[in-house]
Amino acid sequence: MKPKYLLIILLFIVSNTFSQENNSVLFTIDGESFYTKEFLNVYKRNLNMVVDSRIDVEDYLKLFIDYKLKVKQAKELSLDTLQKFKNELKQYKNNLVLPYLRDEAVTKMLIKEAYERLKEEVHVSHILIFLNQDATPKDTLAAYNKLIEARNLILKGSDFSDVAKKYSKDPTVMKNGGAVGYFTALQMVYPFENSAFNTPLNEVSLPFRTKFGYHILKVNNRRASKGEVEVAHIMLKNNSANSKKRIDSIYQLLLNNKVSFFSLAKKVSDDRASALKGGKLKKFGTGKMVEDFATVAFSLQEEGEISRPFKTQFGWHVIKLLKKYPLGSFDEMKEKIRQEVEKDARANLIGKSVLDKLFKEYKVVVNNQALSQFNKENWEVNSKNFNKILFSVNERSISQKKFITYLNSVSHMPIKKAFIAFKEKEVLEYYKDNIEHSNPEFAVKYNEFKEGLLLFDLLEKQVWEKAKDSVGLLNYFKVNKEKKYRGKKIESIKGSVISDYQNYLDIQFAKQLHKKYVVKIDKSEKKRIKKINFNI
Repeated sequence: MKPKYLLIILLFIVSNTFSQENNSVLFTIDGESFYTKEFLNVYKRNLNMVVDSRIDVEDYLKLFIDYKLKVKQAKELSLDTLQKFKNELKQYKNNLVLPYLRDEAVTKMLIKEAYERLKEEVHVSHILIFLNQDATPKDTLAAYNKLIEARNLILKGSDFSDVAKKYSKDPTVMKNGGAVGYFTALQMVYPFENSAFNTPLNEVSLPFRTKFGYHILKVNNRRASKGEVEVAHIMLKNNSANSKKRIDSIYQLLLNNKVSFFSLAKKVSDDRASALKGGKLKKFGTGKMVEDFATVAFSLQEEGEISRPFKTQFGWHVIKLLKKYPLGSFDEMKEKIRQEVEKDARANLIGKSVLDKLFKEYKVVVNNQALSQFNKENWEVNSKNFNKILFSVNERSISQKKFITYLNSVSHMPIKKAFIAFKEKEVLEYYKDNIEHSNPEFAVKYNEFKEGLLLFDLLEKQVWEKAKDSVGLLNYFKVNKEKKYRGKKIESIKGSVISDYQNYLDIQFAKQLHKKYVVKIDKSEKKRIKKINFNI
């Protein structure tokens, strides 16, 4: 698409959904009314996009009418019935609807909650009993009771670490006694984070469920957030008796400023990934590095400060502090937090809030007899017997057969649980299919794209494809050679000629549409809007 024509489309992307109450008709096309409010909205919204910002209301109105004529012509040519058009429109709608499947009020609450938690870091220990997501009630109860048993031992005075080694199925428990270490918000699965931040210091939580199974945890400590830190390091693997002597000699060289930290890291560090960058690591916060390394990194206070040699499970290190990044303000961080919130388990809460509202708003009627048939009869063997309506959402009916298709896609899920998920899915589908009729904001955006896409397809056929005709292009060049292209050959200015020819074809096409359709402008309305001060 040529940029100039793309701008023309953008200028006149409008919506038919503007309120038309107490709104005057500005003009008609073959009796179809177009309203002053619609025109003024798009004029004010797009005036700053016009190439010539001095364009006045009257000139803009002429362009606006041309736009409406083209949209009308596109619909009369049934371009909106073509499969290609429908596919593009559907794809756009699927993308556009995503933000409307989330409750903005809940999202804001979760963003604020996450930010407040980011101000703090908690140190916890936990005990885990693995449990599948689709575990039977019997297995679920067994896991829960096991953790209650473990918790009671701790509350009676048993050491958490000892109890963890006896009960926990976490594969690292024999090494760490269940200790998780310090972490902050957005680093753990949401139920685990919730329990950690809601459990008082030195107390043990009740059992809670995550995607891994059931846990209990103890909060060992709380501290203010340390933010993030950026460091460079030199590491020597602890694979010889000389490793400690070598790291000490490296430290002395650095301390006496006899060599650059970065050049030395490139030469001697065994962490080759960072060595190539002079030992530089990506900035990190609590919980992102092994605790021994992070403790030393965060203990450095001044930029350029170098740590004494220390040991971790990976070997010997010397760290240089490059920069500290304290926690930013809420305004600075809210968009980054939003991205995290909307992609983790919190998003389920946001979506659940929307579903709850939809179930209250819609009339959802379940045919209990049709549902109970799934428990009485083998639907896999006798699917032909399942011909009833299972439930309805407003005027839409959902059949048993559609539920069977869903059951085949979620094998082994209990009927009761599957039906709840299926019902929620169908309610959401109904909402998405009808959102342009219930949400004015969405309707505006959706109709904008729909009309823009129609105009694109129309101009492609009526202007851009015709502009590729070499005979027509050459004739246009010859007719306008003396006036516009004197002394020039078409080969040297072909791009400009094509652009001019497209403009010419577009103008001629608009003239044809004015002859085909009857346009009537209300002169008094036109006069009135020309006097309006838009304060752009």
